[in-house]
Amino acid sequence: MKNLRTGNFGKVRLANNHSLDITGIGDIDLKTPLGTIWTLKNVRVIPGLKRMLISIGQLDDQGYDVHFGRGQWKVVKGSMVIARGKKRGTLYMVEVPTDGVNAVSDGPSLSKLWHQRLGHMSEKGMKMLVTKGKLPELKQVESEFCEPCILGKKKKVTFVKTGRAPKAQKLELIHSDVYGPTSVASPGGSRYYVTFIDDSTRKVWVYFLKHKSEVFGKFKKWKSAVELETDLKVKCLKSDNGGEYISKEFTDYCAERGIRMINTVSGTPQQNGVAERMNRTLCERARSMRLNAGLPKMFWADAVNTAAYLINRGPSVPLGFKIPQEEWKGKAVEYDHLRIFGCSAYDIDLEGDKLDAKAKKYTLVGYGSDKMGYRLWDHESRKLVRSKHAEFNEAELYKDRNSEKLEVQKEVVEFDTDGQKNEPVIEPESNSEDDTGPEVEDGYNETGEVSDSGSSENEEEQPPQQPDPSEN
Repeated sequence: MKNLRTGNFGKVRLANNHSLDITGIGDIDLKTPLGTIWTLKNVRVIPGLKRMLISIGQLDDQGYDVHFGRGQWKVVKGSMVIARGKKRGTLYMVEVPTDGVNAVSDGPSLSKLWHQRLGHMSEKGMKMLVTKGKLPELKQVESEFCEPCILGKKKKVTFVKTGRAPKAQKLELIHSDVYGPTSVASPGGSRYYVTFIDDSTRKVWVYFLKHKSEVFGKFKKWKSAVELETDLKVKCLKSDNGGEYISKEFTDYCAERGIRMINTVSGTPQQNGVAERMNRTLCERARSMRLNAGLPKMFWADAVNTAAYLINRGPSVPLGFKIPQEEWKGKAVEYDHLRIFGCSAYDIDLEGDKLDAKAKKYTLVGYGSDKMGYRLWDHESRKLVRSKHAEFNEAELYKDRNSEKLEVQKEVVEFDTDGQKNEPVIEPESNSEDDTGPEVEDGYNETGEVSDSGSSENEEEQPPQQPDPSEN
């Protein structure tokens, strides 16, 4: 209890007509199952009272709305759910652990769990997935407070929406933009990323770059991959007026192949609204996921890569809430494999002694192709591991494992919003189908998904020296 004032503050009369002395008044902080701190003000200290009671009248006086029904209760202020609980017997309970005045629960609600698995997707997007039957175990989406969303999704000026319908054919119009430089390089040395967005399906590809001059090379690789996959040709590329798009070799390349280039007027990002909004969404969701996990800034590229993977599997408003990946591939998307970004993972340890544990602990930092499964970070050896057989503990995040070594970063702004924009290279995954154990990469490669069956030619080279994540 804080702000405690002791003294004689009168009496409280019980139902049996007995009276008990009020010996103090103060404030109490309750840590709720939603992860929020709920401060109860002017709490009466009554030593003779065996139960801690919350006055609904006092909550009403302080501007809270309290709802009861179906064996549950919740406290709301404005549009935010402050706390919730369940009915036990004839009382609606706030459970308190033995080590302090904190509400407890067996774990996050199913709604919050899927919110984190889906990369902090909006409530509206989750409701659309539930409506479509994509998340069969989730029956109802509940609005819950999410601090990483508040910290990571700072509102900016709204871009003008034209209401234009998407193009009918794949690759008929491609939107592109570059984001960067970031304040911290990724483990692979990237500070930029470039996105390519198909207007027809709204599927996004992301490629990470060390220098903006790499945009042209990444475009050629992306173009070759998607044209081979679809047997269609890229017809039009829309981008801003950045130098990386208007170089002579880039314009000559497009002219020779009949690709029309649309460059917006300098200083008017609204004209390239599709790519600009995608950049904002990628950064907001990547930032929220990284902050939620407590991972250092150097993992920004892994977070952006994962955000793109999840955006492609979430409802798209311009498509009438259809799924971009389903529109691109023509087959249903599955969600059973999704896990919370940054949670603990366990996989076979191929390098251990016979007397050592058979499994090793990793951190989930993303997804590979269908064949390669998950991307896991080995903190001890600072290597990336790819595996299909990992098991997960979603109740433990990176920040929980490293609470003594890392100070969880709470910054609101992570990227330089005044800088130019560049995007991480989402590179094709390997076709290896070795099921004997996890594939360990000697170098750290930031990969993505040009196609679900591509090669791994886009992988970055191993940097000379890998930094320790705990130093960021």
